[in-house]
Parts: sequence; structure tokens; C-alpha cells
Amino acid sequence: MLSAELEGWGPSPSLVPARVGGTESLPLEEVSWSQVPAQVPCIWVIDDDPVNRCYIGEVLRSSNYQVESWESGQSAWEHLQTLDESEWPDLIICDWVMPGLSGVEFCRRLKNSAAGQFVYFLLLTARSEVEDRVQGLDAGADEFIAKPVDAEELQARVRAGLRLQRLTQALAQANRQLRARNELLESLSLTDPLTGALNRRALDQALPHLLKQVGPRGQARYRYLCLLMLDVDYFKQVNDTYGHFIGDCVLQALVGRLHNQLRPSSLLYRYGGEEFVCVTPGLNPARCHRYAESLRRAIAKRPIDVSPKCSLPVTISIGGIVISEDSPLAAEAALQKADEALYQAKQAGRNRVHLFLPSLQENYCPSPDSRG
Repeated sequence: MLSAELEGWGPSPSLVPARVGGTESLPLEEVSWSQVPAQVPCIWVIDDDPVNRCYIGEVLRSSNYQVESWESGQSAWEHLQTLDESEWPDLIICDWVMPGLSGVEFCRRLKNSAAGQFVYFLLLTARSEVEDRVQGLDAGADEFIAKPVDAEELQARVRAGLRLQRLTQALAQANRQLRARNELLESLSLTDPLTGALNRRALDQALPHLLKQVGPRGQARYRYLCLLMLDVDYFKQVNDTYGHFIGDCVLQALVGRLHNQLRPSSLLYRYGGEEFVCVTPGLNPARCHRYAESLRRAIAKRPIDVSPKCSLPVTISIGGIVISEDSPLAAEAALQKADEALYQAKQAGRNRVHLFLPSLQENYCPSPDSRG
């Protein structure tokens, strides 16, 4: 069996897709088919008839296309599988009737792959019956060329096919950019612009799903869910005394410290104003309390620098609830209980942790010594 006959130009990569979300992507409104990189198109000719194969190759080479010729569908298919998808041809001209792998079956295999959708496929045939054309189109063929091949018609159909192939590439590129932008917008819609923490919308979306994953050992993903509500003590005085710009600086610094202290499984949300919610799966009541204390101490241990000449002592109060299989709660009820625990921490003097354990129907507030 003959190996591939390379005619004309040497190997060149096919059209390069835009980077998703990369800095080099074209703005969506600027994408057009003419902006897909103009490289020498790569065309494969697959035909077991050496006369036809050489004739078609010569016609295409006269138009400065890169041409690779194959004497059977099987040899062409096997070589295609060794290539990276970015190296696949832009257009394939394939005879219908060949021993082994027919042109129709080759086309069907090609079009069943994701990358094959971008390869324009011309089926070479002497058949003129409608049923035959329908079979070829159903297999994924884009167009037919009748035998005997006319040089001018061949060139015209190749030009039209390549135009459509480039347009398909440009549309795919635009869709990738659109998906990337939608993902960015979704990310921005779930993030608090001031602090970088997740926002209330993100909490409303995530918390119900997390609560559904709490249950008995071996039957659920988590046995416990620790829900903490944090509030900056006397924050109104900071705004009234130093202004809202300084207040914003305090919130940004506070979130930075909290993020440095968070467990890998924790999610921090800005609930509103100076209130934040921290959700951590897998912490039982004792571990939840120790964790809350570590967050409280991370803020209280030293003043927050809001400028080179200004440092403010800042503390937080934390109210929390531990949800387990014995105390299932809906998201709204869980947040309400955490808010009640936060209120108790505020009433007890601020700068402290107060946990509510509904399964035991009791409140847990540590002694002053336990607060370090």
C-alpha cells in the first residue's frame, strides 16, 4: 500500500482557535470570518483511482493549496487518528466507492467527532440518484462532485467550501468567546465588588445545595455543616468618625485576614453591610467553635492599618449554628438561627463567639477564658 503522497506545500497547522478567556481573544463584536487566520488551506484527496487522485491533486496544486493524497479511506483514517485535531485538514475530497472503508463511512466517522464538524467534506461520485445523494448527506457530506471531474467546477466548489469552513471556524470562535464572557459575568455577579468575597446571591444559590448534602454517615456527603455569621463590632462608629472610605478599607482588610485564616473547604460571603457568612462543611460543634474562635482572634489580635498613619482596633462578633442529620433546617431557617446566635454574642458584650445547637435545644457560649 502506498504511503501518503505529499504534493505542493509542506505541512502547516490548521486554523488556530482563540484562547478562551485569554488576553489575545478578539472582542466579540470584532469577530468576522475574514479575521480567522488566513493560512494555506490543507486539502486531502482520497481516491483508489490513481488517475483521478493525481488529476485532482494537480488542479488543486495549481491554486496553491496544500494537498495530501491517499489511495484508500482506511490509510487516510488511520493517519488522521495520529494527528492532533489542530492538524486536521480544512477540506476533504473523498471518493464514494472504495475497497475497505468507503467514502460514506469515512464521512460518517469524521462528522461524529467534534473536530470533524469543522472539516468541509466533498463526496466524489458518479451516482446521480436522489436516494444516493440523501444517503451521502445523511452521513454528513457537505457537497458532491460528479465524475468525471471538471477542473473549473472543482475549483469553484473548493473555494465555496473553504469560505464556509472559515465562516464556521469564525462562528465557533465567537461562541467560545461568548461562553468565556458569560462565565466571567456569572463570576462577577456572584462576587462582592468591594471586598472580593462571595455575595448574597452566591449564598442563596449555594446554601440549599450544601444543606441537602448533610445526613447520616455513609449516606450523605457531610455529617455536619457549620454556618457562622460574623459582624464587625461598632462599625457605624468607624464610618461616622473616619468616613465611609476608611470604613471600606476596614472591610477590605478584614476580608483579607479572614481569607488567610479560612479552611480550604470554607466559603465566605458578604451578607450585607458589615455582616459576613462563613459556611464550612464537616465541622462538628466542638471543631466549629474552635474554628470560629480562630477567625475572631485573627481580627482582634492586632489593629487594622487603614493608612500609613492610621490603625484602628477592630473586633468581630460571631454567631453560629451546626446543622446535622438530627437538626435539618432549610436555608432561610438556618440563617435566622445563626443571626439569633449573633445577636446573643452582641448582647453578651461583643468580640465573642456564640453557637446555637438546635439538636440539643441549647445555646453554647464560651467562658471569657476560652476566648483567648
